[in-house]
Formats: sequence, structure tokens, C-alpha cells
Amino acid sequence: MKKILALILINILVLGGAGTIAAATAEPSPETRIEAEANVQNNLYLVPGTYKSAGEKKLNTIVASGTKKLTDEECAEIFTENAYVCTKAAGEKLPTPRSTRKDKEGNAYVFNGWWSIVDGTITYFKTVPEFAETTFLYADWRADLSQRKDPVIPDEGEKVEPNHYLMLKHGDGTEERVTLIRGFTNLSNAETLGYAFAAEIKIEGFDLKPGDSFMVYTTGLVKDSDKAELSPIGGSNQMWTIDLEASGEKDNDTKTYLSAPTSAYFTVDPVITYKYETAGTYNLYIKYFSKGSKMAVYMEPIGLT
Repeated sequence: MKKILALILINILVLGGAGTIAAATAEPSPETRIEAEANVQNNLYLVPGTYKSAGEKKLNTIVASGTKKLTDEECAEIFTENAYVCTKAAGEKLPTPRSTRKDKEGNAYVFNGWWSIVDGTITYFKTVPEFAETTFLYADWRADLSQRKDPVIPDEGEKVEPNHYLMLKHGDGTEERVTLIRGFTNLSNAETLGYAFAAEIKIEGFDLKPGDSFMVYTTGLVKDSDKAELSPIGGSNQMWTIDLEASGEKDNDTKTYLSAPTSAYFTVDPVITYKYETAGTYNLYIKYFSKGSKMAVYMEPIGLT
């Protein structure tokens, strides 16, 4: 795995929609359905790309065992054109895609490797990576392989926003958007966020430093909205609440590390502030109740400095 310093690229990966599970003789149990929904996140998608020839769009292809081309409907669900799902095991060699594209001089484009952005760095892969969440690898095509190995910038198009993320503001005033992953919770009264089960959004290995603060954006709380909204949202009285949770079992209290207004009108930004005196790495879990007007936040340390 070779890492190259990142160009100014933003690659936002979104997995939308909920799968439908059928059984031969009976409907699956809620536990089976929930587990299957969660496992959708563990897919590896290979994107060989497209190009235009004589004004017509052409699709690059993958012909190999361990891959399956998605239908147009399935591609639309993950907001990615011409995608293949890869069912190979971690560590197995990735397939080589095919293309009939040629440059102006008639030179054939040659596959230059599968790439993605990992921790802000363009990373190439020869084998199936061991990622615990949905991963997209993109084909890098070159007509001249003497060029240095970094990706061809994709054609400009509509940028897809993540369904759930937080805007993290550092103490020095800089900001970054951190994508949150959907999961599920055994609390049946939690909001579904538009999915078929009570949902939880989370991030594991989240780094915070003194002076950091963040606000959470999520999709599915506002009816008929397909974009992430600042949360929690105002209830019937246009007020929201934030509950910083504690765990007696783990002897952990989120209030040790975070502070937030307990309740306020929608005109006040729901800012959560990191108040611990040293930097740390945490697992962060967020759930919604009362039609999205209550946001429950639980954070546990996994490493403190």
C-alpha cells in the first residue's frame, strides 16, 4: 500500500437506503433484519469509471470472479455511477478493470491502480483492504504511465453530501467536516433517521483537543428532507434538548469531557464543546428522540494524553 500526498480532493462516500430481506417461508426476525441492515456498511465498491467517445458515454468494465456489477437502481442508491460490489476476502488481490478509451494520439489508456483517500492521503491498494465500513476504490487510468502516480481528477459533477456529519471547529479557528456512520440501537423509541430501524450515528477513534467544539448535522429528522440538517431540531414549542449521557456499567460520564446547553430555542446554535484539559481519542455515539428535538450524546475515551 503506497501513500501519496493528497491533492485538493474531496471524496464523500454516502450509503443511502435500506435493504429488503426476504425469506422463503417467513418474514425475518427484527434482529436478523437489523443485523443485515448494519452489514450493508461493510461492502467494498469498485468504481472503474466512465468516459466519452464521439459524444457518447462509455463504461469501463470489470470482468473477474468475486465482483458483481450493480444495476442502475443499485448505483443510484449509493450515488455512484458504474459501480461493482467486491466480495473477495481481505488480503486477496484486487481485479484489473478494462477500458477501450484512447487519447487523441490513439494511445490506449492503461490501468494505473485502485485508489481512495484515507486520513486525507491518496492511497493505492493492490489487495482488498481491511476496513470496517463502506469503502469505495476508484480506478486511475493513464495514457502515459510515465506520469507520477496520483489519481486523475474525476469529472466535475454534483457533489454528494453525507447523510450524517459533524462540523468540528478547532481552537485555532479552522474547521473540518467529519462524516458520521449510521448504525442501530436496541432502544426502540429512538428515531429511525429515515431507515427501517431505530438508528444511531457514530464515529470511532475521534480525536479532540482542548478548545475544540462541534455541531451535528443529520438526515431524516425533517420530513421529506434528503439533506443533512443541523440537529437537534425544535419540537412543538420550538425548543430542543441535548442529553450528555453517563454509563454506570463503564463508570464513564460524557459530562467529564463535553459541555453543551441542556435546552434552548431553535435560534441558539446547539454547540457541543470539548472541555477536558488534555487531548484525547474517543468513541462518540448519538441518538435522537421526541421527533428529533432531543439529542442524546455518549462519548467514551479510548486514549488520553
